[in-house]
Amino acid sequence: MAAVFKSHGPQVSIEIGEYEQFPTKEHKTPPRFKHVHVVLLAFGILCVLQAVLNITLRLVYNKTVEKGETGDTCVGETEDISICPHGWILFGSSCYYISSQRRSWDKSRQDCLQRHADLVIINSRQEQAFLTGFTEAAWIGMSDRVQEGNWIWVDGTPVNRDKLKWAPGQPDGAFGGEDCGDLRTMSNFLGLNDSKCSAQSKWICEKELLL
Repeated sequence: MAAVFKSHGPQVSIEIGEYEQFPTKEHKTPPRFKHVHVVLLAFGILCVLQAVLNITLRLVYNKTVEKGETGDTCVGETEDISICPHGWILFGSSCYYISSQRRSWDKSRQDCLQRHADLVIINSRQEQAFLTGFTEAAWIGMSDRVQEGNWIWVDGTPVNRDKLKWAPGQPDGAFGGEDCGDLRTMSNFLGLNDSKCSAQSKWICEKELLL
């Protein structure tokens, strides 16, 4: 409906009427672009979660290795991330198996080889200190069978007698020949020792980690 206004001067008329308001066009995002946005968002979230998981696993791994280097036994912790086999203990870059049975030196070494390892090679006083105390006596991977008095590790390298701690008066080659080495842990007899290879004793296997 329109209204008309008139003035007394020159006639001016203004007509006000009703105008139809046309709807504005809405810019709608095509459905295919909506799907792309959803996919990109989901992919971004997955990337963030993957990054967080990788960082968490790396922190756990570094923490476990650091504990091993300080001499802590980490059987339970290392099993979770499969560093050492079940029943083995971690120190530095190696896993160690301490037997509960007693065998000769040769049979002890055979057991280690069957476990894809070998009798332990002790490379430092820190490693020796870590292995000391698990049992009173345990076979280790050294012998002087080839030449009396020339002690050799199972990998062919010579034993550095000045680098490691020997038990008092050892090696002495007593009792008609003692050509195999063991590690002793006694209050008055602590360190490396030579013993008869046929003696029955526990043993220590070592398996290096492949990092």
